[in-house]
Amino acid sequence: MGTTRIWDSRNNRHATIEHETLRPCPFCGGMPRIYDDVDDTTERYTVRCDCGGSMPGRYVPIDPSFQTRVTCLYSAVEKWNRRG
Repeated sequence: MGTTRIWDSRNNRHATIEHETLRPCPFCGGMPRIYDDVDDTTERYTVRCDCGGSMPGRYVPIDPSFQTRVTCLYSAVEKWNRRG
């Protein structure tokens, strides 16, 4: 299992979430990382490798509920692991 810390705005703290272990990059074999991508109106989690390979999760409105953020994190991990 992998873990990622995400912001829990209701409790005003970070929470550690367990998720599937990320598979190696299908392009270079490197180990990817999870990033929280935020702009003015939306955010999402994206899995990225140093070689440039990436897979975004789904977008959500900025500052969504904690459960929505967890769902978005899971979607990015699942998409990455399916494509490799």
